[in-house]
Amino acid sequence: MFQIFKKCRRIKINFFMISLILFSMYLFVSYSLVQKLMSKSTNHKIQVHNTAVTLPNVVIHLDLKGSPPKLGYLKRLLPQLHELGVTGFLIEYEDMFPYEGPLANLKARNAYRKSELQDFLKMVVNLGFDIIPLIQTFGHMEHVLKLKQFEHLREVPLHSNVICPSKSESQILIKNMLKQVIQFHRNIFQLNYFHIGADEVYHINKCKQCLQRNQTNATLFLNHVKFTTDFIKKISPQTTVLMWEDMLRTMSMPEWGIVKNLRVEPVYWNYQPRLKVSHVALNMYHKKFDNIWIASAFKGADGMNATVPNIKKRFSNHLSWMELIQNYKFGGEQDIYSFKGIILTGWSRYFHNAPPCELLPVSIPSLFLNLLLIQHFKRGNDWVECDNLSDFFNKNLNDDFTALLRCTDPIEIDYFDVNQCYFDGIDLYKTLNHCDRFVSYISKTVKDILQKSTAFYNNDIDTDDQHIKWSKKTLNDLVALEDKMVKQLSRYYNKHFVAEYVNHKLMSSQQMMYMLLENENYMKSTAKPPWVIRGKR
Repeated sequence: MFQIFKKCRRIKINFFMISLILFSMYLFVSYSLVQKLMSKSTNHKIQVHNTAVTLPNVVIHLDLKGSPPKLGYLKRLLPQLHELGVTGFLIEYEDMFPYEGPLANLKARNAYRKSELQDFLKMVVNLGFDIIPLIQTFGHMEHVLKLKQFEHLREVPLHSNVICPSKSESQILIKNMLKQVIQFHRNIFQLNYFHIGADEVYHINKCKQCLQRNQTNATLFLNHVKFTTDFIKKISPQTTVLMWEDMLRTMSMPEWGIVKNLRVEPVYWNYQPRLKVSHVALNMYHKKFDNIWIASAFKGADGMNATVPNIKKRFSNHLSWMELIQNYKFGGEQDIYSFKGIILTGWSRYFHNAPPCELLPVSIPSLFLNLLLIQHFKRGNDWVECDNLSDFFNKNLNDDFTALLRCTDPIEIDYFDVNQCYFDGIDLYKTLNHCDRFVSYISKTVKDILQKSTAFYNNDIDTDDQHIKWSKKTLNDLVALEDKMVKQLSRYYNKHFVAEYVNHKLMSSQQMMYMLLENENYMKSTAKPPWVIRGKR
């Protein structure tokens, strides 16, 4: 009997060991496959040629929504951006434009003053840059439609992002917005370009007025875009109108038949590390419009709560665009197509009510690297062939990028560390990285403390004292971090945004620590757990 028991026990142990080994192999293989899939988008064979890319316009997007950088900081950037080949700025004002009269409520309390904005724009134009104002005219109009004054113009009452294109009041509002912005800029310089947004119009053909028109979504959309562009051309005939093209991208072939006399140039945007473009759509744009622009992202495309850009993904996105357009030809044509320009977008928020994502000062390395890449492609660089993105960066751009950021050692794009570099924003970059690590550490530690406290009642006075001591020290560290962040952020932003950003990053951790400290003091003051005293058990 004992021998049978030993044999069974040995079989069980062997079975357990084999199961453990198989499970370990499964985890290893699964992890390897996941890693391979994750790296596939940023590690691919680089296919570039020595042919120079023709890009007359290299434009940086300044997304001001709710977080306008101080104009003094932007002025400090101008000389270096000029050296890196920037030709203009796409300024998305949203609630930061100094609207007047009936539109005065559209501006936020921290909007730029009219005089300071005029001085800045004059300086930018005198340095040879183009200015492209961007005013949303269809979707992403939360800053307008959130107001009681204009909420009745919403396409869907519960959503403030899309305006109803069928109401006469909507058209009057848009005309007044466009008129103020266009006249303001034309008083300073010749307005060559104007951007009307028109992206991500998620709610269309929903309201009573639109449904009564008995039109397709595409027809409604195109008619509104035509109304907008025709008005701009009427008051500023020499101005070329741009628009984001994602709403056009999904149109069917029959729907393209209604696109007539639409005086606009589409901007095809894609922010993924590896591009997935619709060549059918590009070909249709080529047939219907005079020029096509492209748009990448140097920040604002790595998650709604990202603190700093994923520089490898941002680099891969720009390199993918350069690979695509370097020898791009439309079917039946011999010549390489010349795209009108590239807009390097730098989103500050995913939408008006979203939290702020990556700030401009900490995104300078990503911006500089990708401007450097575009500059090399425009020159027709003698590229060293490479099998992956990291190798391409090391062999072709590392030396120039290291010098540009004044780094003491070569940079690793896979494990990007700017501690050895210097740029205007490096101190804030380090502080915000530390903030993320500290907040994560607090969250994990508090979770561990609470789990140990609630798994079984622990009446260890020494342990309680340690927790209270740690909580008080952590709160003091949070206060010190807050002071440091306020001081560094104030170099680049006004007090309103500084307060918002610091609260966004630290408030939840501070509240967590106060609650923990209160709980620990309570637990220490009683010999019984609170749920026993409250009759919960």
